[in-house]
Amino acid sequence: MASEDFNIDLSEEYQTDVERAFSRDAVRSEAEWAHLKGLQDHYWHKGNWSWFLMAIMSAMIIFQSTLLGLVGSGVWDFSKYEWLLPALLVQNLGQIIALAFVVVRSLFKDQGFVKPMK
Repeated sequence: MASEDFNIDLSEEYQTDVERAFSRDAVRSEAEWAHLKGLQDHYWHKGNWSWFLMAIMSAMIIFQSTLLGLVGSGVWDFSKYEWLLPALLVQNLGQIIALAFVVVRSLFKDQGFVKPMK
């Protein structure tokens, strides 16, 4: 019969090997799943962040265009405050350029186009 060739020590050793392999594979699979889930969350947040930044930049450009239009058409008069209009325009333009810089750095750092600052 087959039970004559059965060795309990080999069976227990095999069982231990199978349990170790299963445990190792389970931990590796769990780590890979956590990494995949983290990447999915990262790109979801990155997509939302980029829409938010586009909305902010659009609002700033609309503000600057409206300000220039109202002043240019004579609806608003800043002749008493000659320093105000250039200060607002320079400040807003600086914010737009800085925000564009942040957007480019955050959106394209994965492609290697932008080297990280030290």
